Amino acid sequence: MATVQELTVGLVADPGLATKIVQALSPDLPAALGEHVSSEVRWIVEVCSLALPLDEAGNVAVWKHSDELKSQRHWDLLVCVTEATRRRGDTLVVSDTNISHDAALISLPALGPVRLRHHVGKSVVGVLKVLWNPAREQQRTVEPWRLTRAEVTDDHDGRNAFLELTPNRGRLRLMLGMVRVNRPWRLLPSLSSAIAAAIATAAFGVFYSSIWQMADAMSTVRLASTSVVAVLAMMLWLIVDNGLWETAGDLNERKNAALYNGATLLTLSVGVAFMYVLLFLAILFGALTIIPTGYLASTLGHPAALRDYAELAWLASSLGTFAGALGSSFESDYAVRSATYGKREQQRHALATKP
Repeated sequence: MATVQELTVGLVADPGLATKIVQALSPDLPAALGEHVSSEVRWIVEVCSLALPLDEAGNVAVWKHSDELKSQRHWDLLVCVTEATRRRGDTLVVSDTNISHDAALISLPALGPVRLRHHVGKSVVGVLKVLWNPAREQQRTVEPWRLTRAEVTDDHDGRNAFLELTPNRGRLRLMLGMVRVNRPWRLLPSLSSAIAAAIATAAFGVFYSSIWQMADAMSTVRLASTSVVAVLAMMLWLIVDNGLWETAGDLNERKNAALYNGATLLTLSVGVAFMYVLLFLAILFGALTIIPTGYLASTLGHPAALRDYAELAWLASSLGTFAGALGSSFESDYAVRSATYGKREQQRHALATKP
């Protein structure tokens, strides 16, 4: 009877979203590896939640620590799943497989905003297929996005097989993936002062009849324009007051800065819009509870309907959002950055803005 080879794969994931995804898919990985990589191997998968340090370029220094980690934990192969973006010059990388070190890195943001567990699982199988059989360095057979290209290089780190994003559509996929990793809904708990100012100001719309009359007189387009301006004002205030905007010198750096700034704008727009919707619902509920329909009708001079309550809540929410922008000044820079960025993006942003 033939002896079955046993290989232990260490999955090192950044704490947070990456760890949750890796822990969720790890029970199914041995069977997938047996089916797609080699059925002659007994695959053992171990998960480790660990944030490897970044190098001066803002990349995760995997190869510097992979041999030591494998030796300490008795792993044969290592795959790092990180929330950081990976760059090779001006090229954005999905996965980087170092055949010389029996290790690989997968960039979570480069997999896009949806079906992350599925894409991470495919990527892990893909890089392990390369490590198991280097003749398969061209990873085209496991390419699930159609936004990538494969390349193999020899450099000072050894022999590497890259899966790279295409310049245009790939950058959009990466930007949306960065927003997903940033988890913009976390912005709300860190903006307590802004939310308090917004609620206090919006509450005036419930108690002051002049706001009711103004909302009734405004067209839908004007109400919508006011809400858009309010959201943009709060976003601008957060960016300027907390130093979230990146600048760069040469062309390549400007391209990267545009990518990161775009992700920041999308993250803030989702977070602030989420706050706006919750504020609107709270004010609408308050208006329906407090303002009698007959009294609202006598003030407006026509029969009152749900639309009238919605319009006054709409205008009051916009006014509250303007006040929330000013209230955000009382939040610490650290709290806002922590809410806007994931841990890895915080580290990269600190390196990028370091004097």
